Amino acid sequence: MTGEAVRDRPLPDGDPLRTDLHTHTDFSSDGHDSPGAVVAAAADAGLRTLVLTDHVRADTAHLPAYAEAVRAVRAAAPLEVVCGVEAKILDTGGRIDLPADLPGIEHVALADHRFPLPDGPAHPDTVRALLDEGRLAPDEALRLLVLATARAVERVPAGLTAHVAHLFSVLPKAGLDEEGVDAALLEPLVRACRERDAAVELNEKWRCPSVRTARLLHRAGVRLGAGSDAHRARDAGRFPWVARALAGATTEERCTS
Repeated sequence: MTGEAVRDRPLPDGDPLRTDLHTHTDFSSDGHDSPGAVVAAAADAGLRTLVLTDHVRADTAHLPAYAEAVRAVRAAAPLEVVCGVEAKILDTGGRIDLPADLPGIEHVALADHRFPLPDGPAHPDTVRALLDEGRLAPDEALRLLVLATARAVERVPAGLTAHVAHLFSVLPKAGLDEEGVDAALLEPLVRACRERDAAVELNEKWRCPSVRTARLLHRAGVRLGAGSDAHRARDAGRFPWVARALAGATTEERCTS
């Protein structure tokens, strides 16, 4: 499982607010605009780097066309454009829902679109039922999610950069929150991100992770990045909540989300 391109440095570089780690084009089923339109909007927003992260699954067949479209707009773009994909974490082993071949792909955004359990991805309603029935404890659910995310970071194909997209966005959908998240719980993810030099994204759309969690990650040496999760070109590089959250997470002033 390899891509053709190998990036020579991690993302984001410098000011995290000048890089949008998470955007979508009309190559995603829920995206609305062409890669060219998203690139133009990102340039208007003052970005230095734009990471396109259209959705993929293991059976996605359009990657060659997607990579070619990104190459075409990159040639004349006034900013750096990274050809990436967004893929969900499948289970606590860290399996990623990626195609076997990744031609032209440079970056992977790892997402908790479902709750990764030992036997596979579960709908949040299923996890909520397990919690209600006492078959899964809240602290164990948090532990499993962090473990799955950490292992997914470790399993990103060699030669690709990666980041964790909208960390913990699945928690409220399953009736959970981040109150049980502490430094000890985050340690597997911290270790994986530091070893792989993978950033954790603060996500504008879902407003996660919390500022408290982001601060714990920052203090542990994990790089924080900004993601608009834009599905329309006009939203690329626009993340007012992220800007405030990053400021709160990277200062010593006490702050809550």
